[in-house]
Amino acid sequence: MKKKAIILFSILLILAGWEVFARILNQPELIPTLPRLFQALAELLFSKSFYLSIGATVIRGIAGILLSLIAAVGISCLFAKYELLYELFRPVFIIMRSVPVISFILIALIFLNPESIPLMIAFLTMFPLLTENLTNGIRNLRSGYTVMASLFHIGRYNIFMQITYPQIKPFLYSGLASAAGFGWRAIIMGEVLSQCSFGIGCEMKRAQSFIAVPELMAWTAVAIIISFLFDKSIDWLSRQKTAIRFVSSMKGKRCIPSPIRLVDTGYKYGVSSFTYSFEPGKIYCISAPSGTGKTTLLNLINGTLMPIHGKIEINRDYGLASVFQEPELLPWLTAIDNVVLPLSKVMPKEEALRNAKLILEEMQMGGFLFQYPKALSYGQQQRVALARALAYYPSPVILMDEPFKGLDEAIRNHIITYIKAKERESGQIILFTSHSVDEQTLFADETVRLE
Repeated sequence: MKKKAIILFSILLILAGWEVFARILNQPELIPTLPRLFQALAELLFSKSFYLSIGATVIRGIAGILLSLIAAVGISCLFAKYELLYELFRPVFIIMRSVPVISFILIALIFLNPESIPLMIAFLTMFPLLTENLTNGIRNLRSGYTVMASLFHIGRYNIFMQITYPQIKPFLYSGLASAAGFGWRAIIMGEVLSQCSFGIGCEMKRAQSFIAVPELMAWTAVAIIISFLFDKSIDWLSRQKTAIRFVSSMKGKRCIPSPIRLVDTGYKYGVSSFTYSFEPGKIYCISAPSGTGKTTLLNLINGTLMPIHGKIEINRDYGLASVFQEPELLPWLTAIDNVVLPLSKVMPKEEALRNAKLILEEMQMGGFLFQYPKALSYGQQQRVALARALAYYPSPVILMDEPFKGLDEAIRNHIITYIKAKERESGQIILFTSHSVDEQTLFADETVRLE
């Protein structure tokens, strides 16, 4: 509220300064007073060409943004995937951003008809900005979120709207804000010079030709207002959130656990030649010194890494509930939404929320359901990550990489007791890594040591 009051005061101060300057100069045809400006604006509002000109400019602006955005999405995806392609064309975009808009317009006047020039100028101005921003956004996508979504079998719509889009959003809307600001001015400049049939720039040019300063200033005010509305519209869009999409009825069912068998499985580091059979209904601790293959083994089992020799027999069709070395919580979702996101593909919203709430309460997180990860301590984030894995009932196995890191002893022991009781009912295979002898003793039915 205070910020809005300051902005309003600044506008009033500018208008008061204009009025004082106009009366001191006393040249109404060159520097009109505020009453004369408001009169000119009122006259515009009742003219037929006013709405046609505004409509033409706004349509060009929206069309320019949409065309630039569509082209930028396609090109930025290619640039993000192929580094060499990005480096090859990057100088082109630097040149496009550096060339003065007037140069584009003067060249366009030679080759294009007047009606198409403003749109072309808008595209050339906006496209490089959007492409650079989107390329940076796509290249900064966090791989851990992608792995989490894949293992939990999150639906494609929710992957895009809840994981990919929120990561790109800051880059996208920063680019849109800059592109709209530059593009809007470029469109009006193009209309002024091309003298097309309708447009704010065309009306400003006509007013200037007849030295109708009040009308010219009125059109300038209209351009500023519309630019402000564009900017506020982009800001409003950037603050909108999309709800998680849930299935309408129960679709998932628990996979009947079957043994996980690894035969002479090896990778280029960490795991050399590992053979073991993990049986349903048991909890296994993977034990080894730091950096000797515990996480690599879990990643081979979950399919994130592919073995260079040997084979792995495991059913991944139902997803694999996982707790990672880091919580990998989505910072734009609340604690309970982080838990229900994997459930959205297998159960309706009400049931998913109920299950998530019950398990979060078991993790002693009942008072933090609607907190965002940044408001939680590391240990609390880890408990949300545990709840997410335990709530994902279709999985025949739970893979946990140092799951009790950051938890105090009392909470850890409570969670271990809860997981063991839950595992006896489900018959799932639980594999976890740990350096703690206490955790191995309290939690594991069997310890597997990597050599």
